[in-house]
Amino acid sequence: MSWARACLWLLLTALCMSAHAKPEQDLILERAVFVEPAPGALTIDQAVTQEYKPFGTVLNRGFTPTIRWIRVLVQAPSQGSEQVILRVGPHYIGEIQLFEKTNGEWTSRFAGDRFPASQNSCVDSQYCFPITIRAGVDNYFYLRIDTINGFFLTTRAMLPGDLSELIVSQQRMFGLESGVILAISLWALLVYIRTRHKLVGVFFLSEIVTLLFSVSTSGLLAELYFENHVWLDNLSFNTLYVFRLMFSLIVMHEFLRHYGPPRWYSLYIKGALAVLCVQLFALKMDYLTLTALNFNFLLISSMPLILLLALPWCRLMPATHKRLIAVGATLMAGLLWVDILPVLGWVRPDVVSSPGNWGGLVVAVVLSIMVVSDITHRRVIYDREMQELQFMRARNLVETEQIKDRSMLIDMLTHELKNPLATMRMAAGSLRRSLQKQASEQSADSAERIDSMIQAINNMNTVIERCVQVDQLDQKGFSPRFEDVDVTEVARVIIANQSEGERIVMHAQTAPTKMRTDPNLFAIILSNLLDNAVKYSQPESRIVLELVDYPSTGESQSSFIVRVSNMVMENSAPDPENVFNRYYRGPYAHEKSGTGLGLYLVKSLCKILGGSIRFEHKDGQVQFTVELKR
Repeated sequence: MSWARACLWLLLTALCMSAHAKPEQDLILERAVFVEPAPGALTIDQAVTQEYKPFGTVLNRGFTPTIRWIRVLVQAPSQGSEQVILRVGPHYIGEIQLFEKTNGEWTSRFAGDRFPASQNSCVDSQYCFPITIRAGVDNYFYLRIDTINGFFLTTRAMLPGDLSELIVSQQRMFGLESGVILAISLWALLVYIRTRHKLVGVFFLSEIVTLLFSVSTSGLLAELYFENHVWLDNLSFNTLYVFRLMFSLIVMHEFLRHYGPPRWYSLYIKGALAVLCVQLFALKMDYLTLTALNFNFLLISSMPLILLLALPWCRLMPATHKRLIAVGATLMAGLLWVDILPVLGWVRPDVVSSPGNWGGLVVAVVLSIMVVSDITHRRVIYDREMQELQFMRARNLVETEQIKDRSMLIDMLTHELKNPLATMRMAAGSLRRSLQKQASEQSADSAERIDSMIQAINNMNTVIERCVQVDQLDQKGFSPRFEDVDVTEVARVIIANQSEGERIVMHAQTAPTKMRTDPNLFAIILSNLLDNAVKYSQPESRIVLELVDYPSTGESQSSFIVRVSNMVMENSAPDPENVFNRYYRGPYAHEKSGTGLGLYLVKSLCKILGGSIRFEHKDGQVQFTVELKR
């Protein structure tokens, strides 16, 4: 894979550069350290008499306000020169005081990031002290270190020529590191301008902050802009460090935001960002606690691990992309801990020019590969969603045209059928009245046939009315207009208009039963339920209509219940899964006229009124219960 080849190329390049690095000459024979039990209590004469322990590189294993004395023994150079440069780093050591014995007296000089950069005799980011070496004697020098923002200390005594070569080599290395990060930043900017991808924009800002922080760490920022303004140099260093953490968290958040990360992951990101925002405010007040420094160190060392822990929860992320993120997070975690090794004293800091630089470079490359993969994956998802959206639009357009055509057909049929049906009903009614005037067995039989004809006409009219109402529903033609309605009176009118209204028994538990609803839609709901009960119940069986008003309680809102119950023939109850579906009619119902739209219409109108309907069947009795919020 391309990303794997890129990582391999980068690692091989780093190894080759390390392999061809020129061995550096160091004249220091011995390094030892002593920690003051009471910071600031010792003078140089007292410090000389203390018991020192061997010192590698680790200065602090925690953020504690202690004073450390470093004793170095420097040998005389083979060329016999007495002028040697003692180089101390890194740049962000707070205060360094060098004690050198001259003519039997201790003299001292100061350096560190608490002092103007113009006082530093080094041309690079670290601190240089010219010292005099005498042959035939032990050349001991003492460094008093007062800092809380540095974990390790590098000391090296070199001839001026060797030091110049080292500085040139490290500056070349720093330029290469910065150039790669700058190139990645420019690439991210161009991609963001073209795609407006939020992850790329955040990644670009993160890399810019990383580059500025690297420049500040190297001391170049202080040398160029804050040469005589120490507090601005310290403020910029700490501010950029906090910003670097903040943008790293935001990049982590953007990587998983679209893939359903766990809730604890989002809380971790938001909580850490809140703490860092407080730190930014504290920096402006010139106040930074040791607790904040410990928090930052813990945060930056745990971020890749948190990302790895959250990945299994992101079930929306494809497996290939998840593997890439996992490999990238693992590599970043490894590089981070490699950078921490000098802090733990397991690796000499001289192996890396400055902790975090090569790690930051590799992390930048790995992150850019992860960003490219994420952009590619999201582009595929976006293209797929756009295709689905276009398909949905096309299908909706076709369905809209079909609905319009159906609506036009229904309008035409309604106009063409209702007028003849009305004429037939009027003619049948006139004929029936004429026959009633004749008292004969033949006229009675004819009147019964005419009644059947009128009932068939009414059924046909009901079918047409149901189709018109469903068409109105599809066209969103129902706009409820709420008003106070006496539902008992509405129910009495509907029962009176039923062909077998005498079978319906109404129970109103609360009188008067009034509620605020749309009277027309409520009448359609109740009429359909009663029509359905009359049509499909056992012949001459009783149909029960209940109107129940439930007042509000502490746990539920007040509601109004409409319940219609009736008995049905054995094995003729409707299917509970399909009873409210459009056009559903049970096998037993095909002998009767109908469209299968009545209960579908009832359920849809209940939703429009903010209510619900449910169906129950038990012991041959079916029951439809409508609940409307008051």
